[in-house]
Amino acid sequence: MEEIERTKCPGKRKKGNRTAGLFVSAVISLLVAGITVSAGQTDSERMNSTVVNANVIQNGDFSEADMSMWSAAAGGAVMERRESETAIYGDVTTYGVISNRTSPYQCFAQDITSSVANGASYEYEFYCMLSDDYEGAPEEQRMVEFAPYITVDGKTTYLGSWSSEITGTASQTLEPGVWTKYSGTFQVNGSGNLEQVVIRLLEQGTEYGQGDCVKGEYCVTGVALREIAKEEIVLEDVPALKDAVAEDLGSDAVVGAAVTVGELSDEGVKALVEKHFNAVTPGNELKPDALFGYSNRTCPGTETVEFQGTMITVPKLDFSRAEQILDVIYAWNQENPDAAIQVRGHVLVWHSQTPEWFFHVDYDKKKPYVTAEEMDVRLEWYIKMVLEHFTGETSKYQGMFYGWDVVNEAVSDASGTYRSDAENESEPLDQDTHGSNSSWWHVYQSNAYIIHAFQYANQYAPESVKLFYNDYNECSPDKMEGILQLIEAVRQAEGTRIDGMGMQGHYMIATPSLSNFKNAMRAYCEAAGSVMITEWDMRASASYDGIGETQADEYAKQAYRYRNLYQAMVELKQEGYDIDGFTMWGTVDKYSWLQSSSGVGGGADGTRRQCPLLFDDAYRVKPAYWGIVDGERMEEEIAARKRDLRK
Repeated sequence: MEEIERTKCPGKRKKGNRTAGLFVSAVISLLVAGITVSAGQTDSERMNSTVVNANVIQNGDFSEADMSMWSAAAGGAVMERRESETAIYGDVTTYGVISNRTSPYQCFAQDITSSVANGASYEYEFYCMLSDDYEGAPEEQRMVEFAPYITVDGKTTYLGSWSSEITGTASQTLEPGVWTKYSGTFQVNGSGNLEQVVIRLLEQGTEYGQGDCVKGEYCVTGVALREIAKEEIVLEDVPALKDAVAEDLGSDAVVGAAVTVGELSDEGVKALVEKHFNAVTPGNELKPDALFGYSNRTCPGTETVEFQGTMITVPKLDFSRAEQILDVIYAWNQENPDAAIQVRGHVLVWHSQTPEWFFHVDYDKKKPYVTAEEMDVRLEWYIKMVLEHFTGETSKYQGMFYGWDVVNEAVSDASGTYRSDAENESEPLDQDTHGSNSSWWHVYQSNAYIIHAFQYANQYAPESVKLFYNDYNECSPDKMEGILQLIEAVRQAEGTRIDGMGMQGHYMIATPSLSNFKNAMRAYCEAAGSVMITEWDMRASASYDGIGETQADEYAKQAYRYRNLYQAMVELKQEGYDIDGFTMWGTVDKYSWLQSSSGVGGGADGTRRQCPLLFDDAYRVKPAYWGIVDGERMEEEIAARKRDLRK
């Protein structure tokens, strides 16, 4: 979160820090990405970089008196233009204020339908400040979000930080009187006739506007939305990551990357995936909330189907977001059968990103919870529908999936036993989705849902699709014991199949210790049969600020850390343990989930810049890449960066 000097809104301002504009940052990115290519480089290694075009937002700095273009969701609220005595950012002193709000949905909103193109990607940026109306309000009532919506063929989809179409700092908890910068990317992504696109800068309180909301005044300026155009540059002429790993872990080793719909629309990311990785994991698009069309507040509608000889009512599923990723991979595989990319499914059963209504009578969270028996029917139906759609004999994607995370994060950090419905006392069970508390446990009051999930997955998934349990903080000795007990319980149950343990790998520079890492990997191999690091990234040191010597030092520490962990995997493979490979949780640093605040396990607070992956914002390899590919070259790259700094 980038803060500009604390003051009250709307009032007089002291001089604020000047922030470089979006255009300047994009030009810098383009310049640093201008990489020369060797004569032997192929056309397939070419990619595009971003260049920022004109702002499509009208009156983004509120320099004009006419505010009508911002009234798309104003309702009866009042909007006015005000001016600070000193700059808010750059040379801009003007801003907009909304007041007299009677609804949480009254906000700054602009209809941009005529100014955007379906399928195009845009960089957004704006600054926001809460008034003193919000002093003392709890954190969940001090959030402002970049929350556009699109209407396609009469159906409106509301987007936000959870959506694959949006990256960056789309949602932040603000301190009253502090100007805070938001930035990221937004893809206009409608499958059909695009009828309307509206951006909203929204303060809606809790439970998506259905809970408590201050409905106070807040201020906005510097709103920009610029199409990301493309200019040809080239990938570096370096060895493919997947080829280097194959030499150490075997030709069948998985070298994967998590991608979202929005990220894969970036030609640079697509080129990195095609060259360096042999597998992808859809980062969000196969989670339950995505498959229910991100209709987290209410059920998206129901239909009656025959299931196991009985007519049942089920919520409508939406596979379209996942298919956008899979169709790209499918097309690549058809054209490049000798370099086919596999897919990991993530995830069938998870306490987080599963809408609360799924556990209640009539799919209405205001009604009682269903019984465990009724939930079994819903669980089996859901797993059957998802697995058959993507891995069944008649599926277009049949044969593309090598594995699936059946259950995710079902062990508690606090207790080391099963995650319960009381992990976080401040998180209400009737919240639309959960970060900590498990409604699965609330319904079953036992691990039965875990056992049943692996039974159903075994029943409906082909034998070629490996079934995994997946968790974070997996090297902590106390939690490791709980995970091992879960795996043993699954293995002992009738009709189940578990083929491996997914060690998420959300690590830091100092933790876990190398000994804990190796002990955990050995134990999980012995318990589950095989192990893969499934969500690998590296959270930055507390001192990291992303520039100069600090960056060089962090890159060096990170490279040694990745190398030590990777070499431990290689050693265990040589000892006979079944190490399947690893999946990086992202491709380039700028799109990493660690750049934003996240309440789920392994995340970051969004207040500091992160550099967690193997490729930087300009799609170039970092020393961490060489830490896996070539230890000697890693040392050379680290030394070269330090020499450049001294110069």
